Amino acid sequence: MITRETRGFVAPEFAPLVRALELYVPARGPGGAVLSVHHRGQLVANLAIGTRDRAGALMQPETLIMSLSTVKGVTATLLHIIADRGIIDLAAPVAYYWPEFAQAGKREITVHELVSHRAGLYMLPDIIERIEDIYDWEHMVSALARAEPAHAPGRDLGYHAWTFGWLVGELLQRATRASFSDLLRECISEPLGLTGCYIGLPDQEHHRVAQIMQIQAPRSETGRSLVTRAPALAQAGIELGSKAARALGLRFDPAQAIRAMAPPGLAQLNLNAPAFLRAVIPSVNGVFDALSLSRIYAALANGGELDGVRLLSRAAIDRARTDQSAGLGRVIPFPLRVKMGYHRPVSLGVRVSLLGRDRDLGIASADAFGHFGLGGSGAWADPERELSVAVITNCFVGRLPGDLRTVGVCTAANFSADRRAQAD
Repeated sequence: MITRETRGFVAPEFAPLVRALELYVPARGPGGAVLSVHHRGQLVANLAIGTRDRAGALMQPETLIMSLSTVKGVTATLLHIIADRGIIDLAAPVAYYWPEFAQAGKREITVHELVSHRAGLYMLPDIIERIEDIYDWEHMVSALARAEPAHAPGRDLGYHAWTFGWLVGELLQRATRASFSDLLRECISEPLGLTGCYIGLPDQEHHRVAQIMQIQAPRSETGRSLVTRAPALAQAGIELGSKAARALGLRFDPAQAIRAMAPPGLAQLNLNAPAFLRAVIPSVNGVFDALSLSRIYAALANGGELDGVRLLSRAAIDRARTDQSAGLGRVIPFPLRVKMGYHRPVSLGVRVSLLGRDRDLGIASADAFGHFGLGGSGAWADPERELSVAVITNCFVGRLPGDLRTVGVCTAANFSADRRAQAD
């Protein structure tokens, strides 16, 4: 089966993206990826590679893919749009808009702290008993309103892997008195003419969705034995890691990280199930085509405007991309360069001197911002280069701290944009 033939188009200056995209798929299927790039507001690449399911159907540029935490950047963008319109004050307490949120010592937590992962509300096992609870919006937001922060809010960074979406989503619904899905459609999808931007996938769009290639359990007797023994081995490793972290004086605690990232019953969650795709979970289950994501970030990379449509003011974008933390967090043990609902992309590159001036070629600029998802998807804007990139994949590999495939795409896109700028 041929999986490495690309479909779509790429501008000659951005040809290195083809090789970067090829690294997303195995030598022989199944699995694929879609990449879309805008430079200076112009679409310069819209490519698909590989297969969308185990039967071998080809991935197409218009294919939708569930992209896990990539959705957090879209959710954050929606919040900044509403704040930019004066409906939400980022400095105000969340409880001003959502009175029930004031319970359990949360009265003073601000919107700014919430969107910057500093509310201390990332312990999902404290608010659910079974994985099916994530489908019940009212249950989740009521439980979060009653929840006690894991630490004093406002100080430490703790990545809200799951809870970010319900927290920000309910804040938006309380402040606007509109449903989250309606806000997404009216504030982002319709103005930008997007045909593949969903958080809560409509039933009529399920036929466009690629199958996520989830990791399969070993079939051999040895494999089954290892799987059976894994929980005990993992627990021992977690306890050892926690002791080591405390001995080193780190805030990161592996046991706490597991509780934040892996809710009860996670192993039974089917990422391809219609119920999961249909649910509104604005932190983990956005379903996108790459072009829609790239258009969103193209607007953010171009001062908030694309094709005559203004999404955000320049002042709002400057606030959104400001670093909130560069150190280690409590949940993820490496510096994320967290911004207000986003984080900084990672790329490789070199510093050179051109005409007596130092230039970073290929390196993501300090004000670049976006969000990546476990498994290899991600989207971001680089305002310095007027560049936006979106890559989505169903080749779920689950690499942490960062999928090196996204580093390759980011590097190739940056180098191509830099080379194009030099040629002008």
